Amino acid sequence: AVVSTQSTGGSSASEITVNSIHLLPRNAEQFVVCNRTNTVSIMNMQGQIVKSFSSGKRQGGDFVCCTLSPRGEWIYCVGEDHVLYCFSVTTGKLERTLTVHEKEVIGVSHHPHQNLLASFSEDGTLKLWRP
Repeated sequence: AVVSTQSTGGSSASEITVNSIHLLPRNAEQFVVCNRTNTVSIMNMQGQIVKSFSSGKRQGGDFVCCTLSPRGEWIYCVGEDHVLYCFSVTTGKLERTLTVHEKEVIGVSHHPHQNLLASFSEDGTLKLWRP
């Protein structure tokens, strides 16, 4: 059953592509939106931005994918610059960065029970990380 539907508007050339959406584990009324900009946002079901996290870069820092820690305490985003950005949901601060691949990253995922991330790249590599 559909609980809520949000529209991103018309089909103009200035629209931003949404790469992924993740529900916050501890707050079913909020979700994380990762799009092809340098900012990932926590939004509510009314479509309002609750909190934003930015790579701080004007070029090369647009996010291509993101994932959440199992309890929703951390947001991990990978940028076009092949850097993993670790944001604290509580403080809103960028806590750590790490270069993860030499070619474009296709995806990132968090292990459901361990502090372990997996990232995979266009070059065919899969890497495991302890953030």
